[in-house]
Amino acid sequence: MLSFFNNKRCNICYTERIVRDCPRNKKKLCWQCCNALRCDGKCTKDCPYAPTEAEGSIFPIFKADSLTEAAQVLQLYINLWVGRENPHLENRSPISVAQENPAKIVSWLTGFQYPVHFPLNHLMQKLGISTTETKEDTNPLPSHHEECVHAYMNAIVRLAWDELRAYSINDNPMDDLNLRYRELLSAVPTLSKISTYSIVHSGIAEAGNTAIVYLELNHKLDWTLLLSNASGEWKVRQNIAGSPQAYFAQNQIYADIAEALGKAEDDKVWELISTNLKIYPDSPDLYYYRGMYWQIVKQNDKAAVDFFNAISLDNHWIEPFFHLGTLYLAKNDFTQARLWFNELCLLQPDNPNALNNLAACYAGEGLKAEAKDIWERILIQFPTFEVAAKNLERLARG
Repeated sequence: MLSFFNNKRCNICYTERIVRDCPRNKKKLCWQCCNALRCDGKCTKDCPYAPTEAEGSIFPIFKADSLTEAAQVLQLYINLWVGRENPHLENRSPISVAQENPAKIVSWLTGFQYPVHFPLNHLMQKLGISTTETKEDTNPLPSHHEECVHAYMNAIVRLAWDELRAYSINDNPMDDLNLRYRELLSAVPTLSKISTYSIVHSGIAEAGNTAIVYLELNHKLDWTLLLSNASGEWKVRQNIAGSPQAYFAQNQIYADIAEALGKAEDDKVWELISTNLKIYPDSPDLYYYRGMYWQIVKQNDKAAVDFFNAISLDNHWIEPFFHLGTLYLAKNDFTQARLWFNELCLLQPDNPNALNNLAACYAGEGLKAEAKDIWERILIQFPTFEVAAKNLERLARG
């Protein structure tokens, strides 16, 4: 079994990455060339990628390492299948039956089962049967994680940076966050130089809400995309300059940074962050930790920038919101502090610490009624939250 992580070229096309051995022609192939061979159904049964019969279906099952590969091999198989004599159709080809009686072939096809991502539109097209397309069908949302990856990567190839955020996990409507996301992604050197990409392998975690897609860029570079499906739509969460192995390594890296921060080991923190930003270029964690580093070395303006960067890369992660709001609150910039604590409270409306700081912002701006209302609501929901009670007393004393 070949490793996906080798960088050698296919023995047939000499362009794409080798991913498997071929018992049929005794060569090492990319999945694209493998598909071009196995679609005829003549591969030997000792090959794990040879087609196998599927119960209740007229189409075989093709093992594949990604949905993209599976769709392509089925399309190639269909291209041959429509012109072959079929025993179920009195040894006539499906295309000849479709040309004579489209309703008959459609009725026959509806009697079989198909996989979720079967290329049914391609089958109908090859049979010359028109399908009704709605306006939504012509520009659908990505239906699976690899469709999201293709949309995201195609936008990068076109340098259409303004389109990327729509395929990411970020949906906060603030224009500044949208602009910063664009700036950060367009500044990643590798992304601005992509001309081609290919999916090598993809998989979905057992829980069904996380996917990892392993790509090759420009026929030479490893790249991995992490996707999430928290709201029923697949969205890109993270770019990784490397194989999926780098994804599994990052938690230890973050733990090492946090430990170094706790020990105030400034040089070690800086080295860890700087080195790993090259591998995890849009990691909100690294920007967040760099913000904390700037605080340690007394450069709060730079800290504010990096907390904002972290928010831009993950609009739903609460820690950067809290730190950014606290920075502004500490220097009595109550308007900016209120902005970020308000956003935090939208994410966590029952967080008493966030609500308390939001009330402090209102009080600092002289909006005492608004501050009083929030502190009173905190005490109703959290009667033992003493900070709110003390702030109310302080507010009453004027």
